[in-house]
Amino acid sequence: MYDCNCTADYFICPAAGFVYGFCSSRGGKGIDEERGRSRYMKSFRGIFGILTASYKENLDLDEAGIRRQTDFCVRGGSHGIVVPVNASEFIVLSDEERKNMIRWAVEESGGRIPVIAGITAQSAHQAVEFAAFAREVGADGIISMPPYSARATDDEIVDFYRRIGDIARLPVFIQNYIPPVGTPMSPELCIRIIKEAEYVRYVKEETQYSSHVLTKIAELAEGLPEGRYLGAMGGKAGRYLIDEYKRGACGNMPACDIVDIDAKIWNLLDEGNWEEAIALYEKAVPLMNMEYMYGYRFYKAVLKHRGIIENDYIRVPGGHRLDDMDKAEMERILKYLEPYYEV
Repeated sequence: MYDCNCTADYFICPAAGFVYGFCSSRGGKGIDEERGRSRYMKSFRGIFGILTASYKENLDLDEAGIRRQTDFCVRGGSHGIVVPVNASEFIVLSDEERKNMIRWAVEESGGRIPVIAGITAQSAHQAVEFAAFAREVGADGIISMPPYSARATDDEIVDFYRRIGDIARLPVFIQNYIPPVGTPMSPELCIRIIKEAEYVRYVKEETQYSSHVLTKIAELAEGLPEGRYLGAMGGKAGRYLIDEYKRGACGNMPACDIVDIDAKIWNLLDEGNWEEAIALYEKAVPLMNMEYMYGYRFYKAVLKHRGIIENDYIRVPGGHRLDDMDKAEMERILKYLEPYYEV
């Protein structure tokens, strides 16, 4: 019998060494091991579209808009969904809003494609709560940067990923991202995390010279036991999708505004149709470049233009607004891409 005083429906139980459900030491139902193991062994590959935080006119979250984005991803051929992360403005969402976005995405996807829950937080304590929630509502995996309130030591980072994985008992993505919110991690540290944190199997790589980092991680991973490292996905609006694929990436996580185009490019690559994949990629790159430059404002403008969300409002302060010439260029590129839409 474990010696603990757990009282919550989900909890951190140091004595038992795991989290979720009611503690077996007080007669409740412990973690469902088989359920956890089967979900933990899932393999992820392809384009995982990131949902934006769509808002009403008063800047409250728009549940309908988030559900429409989810359905748009599914019908558009996205291989998965990610929410809420950087492209979702997670830093200006309340804890309740973040949980709602995860719940709505899981409900709306209905198991049709996997949902990866973003759980990055200012502290490990807060991330642990999100990790437990992600499992509770049925997410298929979690993704996180290290806590961003202050730079953690390497040992603290390893322990952080171990903790969130043990709590969620789901596949974990390390998100390797730039400051000020991100904590850039060396390929060697990423591999150490994968070695020492049981549930960490993936990396989302977005630091400087990300393609080279992907290659180095893959090289170092060759020394790991088979199945320990399952792959890395890129980001950066998909601008380096072809190069990442050549380097062995297992996917990419872009904002979902042209997720149907991104997924089509990926599928063509998987089919070995390089010529057609590159031709479509080159048509989409001008839009990817604008998205990378303008961020939230741009991909929300695209989603609004495509009728997926009603407003393109953002909460994050600062940044450049699109002027009339930007909007005209966006519309020109989208018209060029329309024949390739799936939705």
